Amino acid sequence: MEKSSIILIFMSFRVYSMKSHKVVFSFLLVITISIVYSSLLNNFPNVYSQVFEIDENDYFEFDDTTSNTNDPSEEFAKTGNSDGNGDKNQDKKGDDSKKSKKKSKKISEDDPASYTTSQYSGKYDIKDVQQHYVQKYYLNGTFISSWGSKGTGDGQFLHPHNLAVDSKGNTYVTDEQRSDVQKFDSDGNFLLSWGQPQDKNLFSHKMEDVKVDVDDNVWVVDWGVGKVYKFDPYGKLLMSVGKKGNSEGAFNRIWGVAFDSDKNIYTSEKMSYRIQKFDPEGNFIKTWGSFGEANGQFRHLHAIAIDSKDDVYIDDEDNGNVQKFTKDGKFITSWGSVGKAEGQFDEPHGIDFDSKGNVYVVDTQNHRVQVFTPDGQYIRSFGVKGAAEGDFLLIHDIDIDDNDIVHILDSRDAHPNKIN
Repeated sequence: MEKSSIILIFMSFRVYSMKSHKVVFSFLLVITISIVYSSLLNNFPNVYSQVFEIDENDYFEFDDTTSNTNDPSEEFAKTGNSDGNGDKNQDKKGDDSKKSKKKSKKISEDDPASYTTSQYSGKYDIKDVQQHYVQKYYLNGTFISSWGSKGTGDGQFLHPHNLAVDSKGNTYVTDEQRSDVQKFDSDGNFLLSWGQPQDKNLFSHKMEDVKVDVDDNVWVVDWGVGKVYKFDPYGKLLMSVGKKGNSEGAFNRIWGVAFDSDKNIYTSEKMSYRIQKFDPEGNFIKTWGSFGEANGQFRHLHAIAIDSKDDVYIDDEDNGNVQKFTKDGKFITSWGSVGKAEGQFDEPHGIDFDSKGNVYVVDTQNHRVQVFTPDGQYIRSFGVKGAAEGDFLLIHDIDIDDNDIVHILDSRDAHPNKIN
C-alpha cells in the first residue's frame, strides 16, 4: 500500500474524532494534503534527475579504480613489425579492475563497458558493436579503403572513439575499452601502441579525443582523470594539462582538444558547458560558454576544431547545431537544428576542414557526413546506414589530412574509413 494511502486512512480516523462542525473542512484538508504528498513522492525521482542533469554547477565525481592517479613519466610504447621505434614492455598482466560506479544514468550509458541490448533498443543494434573499422574517402565521398576489426590484438579495436592523422599520413586511434592509443601507417598497418596492457595506470576507460599538433605531437583527452596528455609520436609523455573539477583550468567531462596557429590549447567540456583556452605550456587564459540553447550556450557539446583563420567551431549533440567563435570567444554564427533534413543533425560529433576551408561535420545518428561553407551554407552530404564498404553505423570522428583524404572512424563498424 502506498504511503499516501496510509496517511489518508490515519488522518481520516482523526477527522471522525473531531466535532461535527469541523468534519467537512478537515476531510477536505486531508484529501488535499494526501494528493500533494502522493504527487511529490511519485515524481521526485524524475524532478531530481532533471535538475541533476542540467545544473551547470554540478560536478560529476566518478569512482573508477581503473583511472590513473599519477602522471606517467616514462615512455609507454608497444612496437609492431612496421616501426622500429618505441620500447616494448612485456607486462602482460590482466586487468583486475572493478566495475565503475556512476552517479547518473546518463553518464553510465556513455560508458562502453555498460552497453547492453536494452540500451541499444530503438536507435541502436547491439550487433553493430561487433564491427570496428576506419574508412578512407575522397572529398566527394568516394570510398577508398578501410581497415580494422574487433579484438584485443595489434590493429584491432573494442570501442574506438576518435582518430587523428599526422603530417606523414600516420593515423592514431583512441580506444575507450582497450584504454590505449594505436598508431597505423597510411595503409592501415599497425605500427605501435601505448596504454593498456603495458601500463594499466596510463589511461582510464574514458578516453575521448585525440589530435595531432603542427609538430606531430599527439594529444589525448581522458575525461576519467580530467586531463589532456601530450605525447611525442612514439608515445613518450611530454606534459599534461588539467585535473577533475569545475574551476578554471580543471575539467568536468572534457571531450575535445584543438590548437590555434599560436599553439594555444582549446578544450570542450561537456558537463561544465564551456570552452577553455590555455597557452602552449598549459597555463589557463580564459573560458566562455554556459548551459542553454542561445548563442554561446551549450547543452551537450562535443567536438572542437579550429580552422586556418583561427576560428573555433563547436558542435552540440542536444542542440543539434554548430557554433563558430573567434579565438577570443566572440560568437560569429551558428547553424543547424535537431532533425534529419539537409543541414540538420542527430547527434553531431566530429568536425574538420578541407584545404578550401569547407566544414565537414559527423552526423552520427543520421549515418552521414555533411559538408558546409565556413558560414554554414549546406553543400552536400555522403554516407548511409549499413555495414558495407562506405556505409556507417556509429561514426564518431573525422580527420582530413594534408592531401584532402578524409579519414572516418566508425565506433561500431570499428574500422577507420578512408575517403577522397
